[in-house]
Amino acid sequence: MKNIIILLILMCAVGNAQIKNFFKYSTFYTSVSTNTSFSEREDYRAIDKGYVDITEINPYDYNLTIGIRKIARFDYEYKVKTWYYGTERAVADNVTIGNANGWEYLFNYSFIRNRGEKFTDQNFWIRYLGEKCVTKVQYKDNQRVNLQYTSFDTRYRINSGNWDFTVGAVVRAHPAYGFVPIRDFWVPGESTFQQLAEDFGYAPEQWIQGFYVNNNWYDVSGGDSILVATSNDEFFNHHFGDAVARFNERELEKLGIQKELSAVVGIAYYKYTPKFWLHAWVNCLPYHYGLDDYSFDYGKSDLDWLEWDAGMVFGQRITKNLGLFIEGTHIKYWEKPVYEVKFGFNYLFF
Repeated sequence: MKNIIILLILMCAVGNAQIKNFFKYSTFYTSVSTNTSFSEREDYRAIDKGYVDITEINPYDYNLTIGIRKIARFDYEYKVKTWYYGTERAVADNVTIGNANGWEYLFNYSFIRNRGEKFTDQNFWIRYLGEKCVTKVQYKDNQRVNLQYTSFDTRYRINSGNWDFTVGAVVRAHPAYGFVPIRDFWVPGESTFQQLAEDFGYAPEQWIQGFYVNNNWYDVSGGDSILVATSNDEFFNHHFGDAVARFNERELEKLGIQKELSAVVGIAYYKYTPKFWLHAWVNCLPYHYGLDDYSFDYGKSDLDWLEWDAGMVFGQRITKNLGLFIEGTHIKYWEKPVYEVKFGFNYLFF
């Protein structure tokens, strides 16, 4: 449904603009990459007075990406490659104020397997930048860091030379964040830890040796009985956490999507010369109003309420041989910090 809504917004945008101009200079791309996965450390389990090798062997990693993009490059960005792969992480793709007025968009969908774990990375957004306003609709689902949200961001814009100032509001919808169901919702006494484990695909098999009573534990969630532990101590110390994680996921899904209305203030600075460039921006969300019963609880202090989306691109050619660069972004939404920083230097030998 979320993807359908985004596609409808795109269709409306196309209907209001000339189709030819809307898609002019855009690029549709697909790519597939595979590589050998990480070799895990050897692992063994004692069983029946012997041992068994349980070393995990990961299948090959892959990344299947499909997308379309139309984003004006800034002066410091060079298209040094022939092809778009969809795995590029251009810092400037995260800015609120682009390098050209009009429509810009990015629709990128990646199917990924890394070290045996399958997940997706989705980033869909469309933005209109005018002389006095900027509006952006985005859906982002980064399963690698467990960050998912849909947002509608609209602001008034003031441009003054190299500076841009924006103020407005953003509505965001996201899964319930800030809750730990096993801590907040589970009531001790209503069910035991053993019953909780059995509810999520684990089954005990009792055995008696003399006066000693214990359990073998099996994972039956996939239909087969797979031995995972030969005692209660081993199971509850090493495998019970998976049952708790499944309980948390189930209870959070019951809460559904939560929505919030937030004020947003942004400032951006951009200056470029062939020997020096600086592009910096920060968007602050200082106030939030929950629209649902389980909207995020920001706490009581002003610092707890403050969220931001910031980034910087800096570069300087010190000599014709030596250059320095710093690039990075930092996002803090719902106490989920997500950041990426790159810095270093290049020295060219003639």
